[in-house]
Amino acid sequence: MKLTQGDLEGISLTDEKYSFFGNIPFLYGNDSLELSQDLLRAYTKAVSETEFPREACRGEATIKATVQQNETTSAWYLGVLIPLWPILPVNESWTYALSARVFCNGTLVRHVEFIEQQDINAILYGRLRTDLVNKASNEMHRKLVQRLTFELNSNRLTDLNSASDWAE
Repeated sequence: MKLTQGDLEGISLTDEKYSFFGNIPFLYGNDSLELSQDLLRAYTKAVSETEFPREACRGEATIKATVQQNETTSAWYLGVLIPLWPILPVNESWTYALSARVFCNGTLVRHVEFIEQQDINAILYGRLRTDLVNKASNEMHRKLVQRLTFELNSNRLTDLNSASDWAE
């Protein structure tokens, strides 16, 4: 699986040499992995250079990945104890929790936390499951970058949806 890499279509990358967040640890189980350079560049691009000047501001971020097996009753068992592996269905939920902090001149100026979740339903283990997990991982990274971009840019319309509720 390629959880720390991504092909983020529609997400622009920065030309900056260094990541605004430094290295973003990707925590999965007991492992701490490193994000690919493209993902680091995408997360860096999400931070407005005018709102958070690079000479005065820096960021810290962590992504924690968890997997939850969704309970289902399955007819893929013979009797009670013998599963028909490898055709045992996979039904699990993958969750990425991003915690990011932005410091300017040593002072915490912004703290955001986002959670993205994707469900994986597959009949077979192996390549099919791996492809589904990789696709879900790409989608969760893409959504996290978009949400971070929205939150860390000052020219946003925070009450856009509530204002439209009152329009006639």
